[in-house]
Amino acid sequence: MRSFGSGTRVPTLAAVLDIIRERTTVSRVELAEATGLTQATMTRAVRKLLAMGFVHEVGTARSNGGKPRRLLELQPEAHYQVGIQFDRFASVGVVVDLAGRIVARREMPGPGERRPREVLAEFAETVRSMLDAASIDRSNVLGIGLATHGPQDREAGVLLTPQPTPEWLRFPVAATLADLTGLPVVIENDATAAGIGLQARGDSASSFAVVFMSGGIGSGLIIDGHPYRGSTSNGLELGHISVDATGPRCDCGNRGCVDNVASPTAIARQAAANPELVARLGLGRDPLSDFSSVGRAAIAGDPDAAALILLSAQRLSIATVSLVNLFDIGRVVLAGSAFAETGAVYRDAVQQVLDESVFMRHVHGTRVELADNLTEAAAIGGAVVVLRNRLESPTVGDWAAI
Repeated sequence: MRSFGSGTRVPTLAAVLDIIRERTTVSRVELAEATGLTQATMTRAVRKLLAMGFVHEVGTARSNGGKPRRLLELQPEAHYQVGIQFDRFASVGVVVDLAGRIVARREMPGPGERRPREVLAEFAETVRSMLDAASIDRSNVLGIGLATHGPQDREAGVLLTPQPTPEWLRFPVAATLADLTGLPVVIENDATAAGIGLQARGDSASSFAVVFMSGGIGSGLIIDGHPYRGSTSNGLELGHISVDATGPRCDCGNRGCVDNVASPTAIARQAAANPELVARLGLGRDPLSDFSSVGRAAIAGDPDAAALILLSAQRLSIATVSLVNLFDIGRVVLAGSAFAETGAVYRDAVQQVLDESVFMRHVHGTRVELADNLTEAAAIGGAVVVLRNRLESPTVGDWAAI
């Protein structure tokens, strides 16, 4: 999916479909006004969406004397997409319809130390299970979107990092899962995917930043409904903003990166250094599970756990100030499974620091909120990427009759 920073152009069909999804019913004239497209361009776009079966006409709007305007409406069940978000410690899969609604969902264990082929075979079986449970024929599925950590080569469908284990480096993730399922597969950065997922279920023209936290910390940026990518789609690494210049060395080469001192993995490591806390909470599983235990204990009033969560939230807040200052964003959304237990604590902490420290705070405020689908946002976004890639394909007209 092209967007700002990589051969920018307006993705016409995707933009039109987003607005139809958002407004429920809309006329061609209203679509042209909302997108800024000419009437002729809009007519061609709508004709293609009608031929694909993505939208249909549902009557006419009330006339004020002129020719009644025909109204268009999305056909959510025309096609489906699968999205899977995974990091080292957790995975979740969803099947969504064209409206972005979840029709099937499964949680899966994270890859851990397992080999890529074993994990991808498990993903393939989960896809089959979800489609069967939802009674969806495979021919009606546009593909699978894998939302995961970076850096990655989206075109090649590979990860450019030896995480979670060295065998994952340049392993043909997308091609292998495509062979196992018989469906097209694309990969996407998890934080960017979360933004796409949120945008697809809300304001199609909105601009906001995403702070994504699962095993690690990342961020994404949506500008006027389109993801900002940079030159290789590997930008906006919030996790590698330094919040302590004399802090521990990060794998990236920097010191005191927020990912290295405030992520669930970092907090789990710090909690493990407190034997009494380990004994009280029964820690010693994977870092994300331990982080969740620490979060629950913090909410329940454990002072040691609360201190760790507060320290993490404060450090994340400092990094988020830099993100907001760089892009002059008025809205920050927190997403990812790590916020499930303590999202309100992080939201309030980040909001307080932004209110006090953002450079443009005297010009406009910056609102911090929790995503409605904390744990599924990135998976939903991965699924939406599949749809948008198809809509932006140069051969989109060739499959109008699928």
